[in-house]
Amino acid sequence: MNSVLVIRFGALGDLCLVGWTLTRLVTAAERTAGRITLVTKARFAALAREFRGIDRVIPLAEPGRAVDLWRLARELRTDPDDLVIDAHRVLRSRLLAGLLGRSPHVRLRKDTTARLRLLRTGEADPRLSRHLRDRLDALLDDVGLTTGEATPPLAHLAPELGRPAVLGLAPGAQWDPKRWPVVHWVALLERGLASGVRIRLFVGPREEAWFEGSDLARATAGVSEVETVRGASLTEVARELAACRTVVCNDSGLLHLAEATGTPVLAFFGPTVRAFGYTPQLEQSRLLERHDLDCRPCSRNGKRPCHRGDLACLVRIEPDTAWQALRAMPAWQEELA
Repeated sequence: MNSVLVIRFGALGDLCLVGWTLTRLVTAAERTAGRITLVTKARFAALAREFRGIDRVIPLAEPGRAVDLWRLARELRTDPDDLVIDAHRVLRSRLLAGLLGRSPHVRLRKDTTARLRLLRTGEADPRLSRHLRDRLDALLDDVGLTTGEATPPLAHLAPELGRPAVLGLAPGAQWDPKRWPVVHWVALLERGLASGVRIRLFVGPREEAWFEGSDLARATAGVSEVETVRGASLTEVARELAACRTVVCNDSGLLHLAEATGTPVLAFFGPTVRAFGYTPQLEQSRLLERHDLDCRPCSRNGKRPCHRGDLACLVRIEPDTAWQALRAMPAWQEELA
């Protein structure tokens, strides 16, 4: 069997989607892959070691300078793998392959040009119909590895007795324009509490600055039915997400981390769109977005401030709309009032 080296840096969501793809190697009826090694950023290494099917995780020290890449390449050369898959195709992954003295057997097919065309002209390139997972899966096919069905790579973190009636709320995102408004989160929180469900609120490092002193912080202060998860490691966060019945979130890393544990999500997409390839994966998950705005998408990653000034793409997704969508999700089976 061929041992496989997979290179993927990027963000948390990217890592989780790679995890889904790599489970296909261990669910194959006839396994053709031997040891599976993943190279990723140091901040994600502990979480990646929990992924099903990954035998070895080798972290890139951050900030990922040339000397860090050289040290990483030296470590990888001591015990080389048969197949090298560049699942990122950025300068850093190219440099690492060069330092290894090997050309990757296959590289991720990027869709940057198609995204830019969509942003500038509104023209939807056929390539944008493919989810990132589809492009990652194609890498395994291209090197001739036998694959099976993809499964949530962190499903083993879920409680053995099933997910309790806990509603997860993850109001953060890497960029401010991708966040559903705080006032809407407060309204949704109040609906949940009125229905008698417990709430688990996820506050990450990027949320600390705006969360303190916000209406959401005031609405949750001293409420025994609300548990706030903050200051936890990614692995601990994954376990808390796995113990939620559903997670409501923005287009963020926690969307993909929750699904990697098998927890369905209700996700809000504003400045980003389905064509970018990061939609929810689970059949039970749902996505809410406005289709009546011709300004979407407005940037490749949702980083740019809203040029309209009103963030209509998210503001116009009303809390009542979100609540009704949540009630209709299979995970709740009409339990919510």
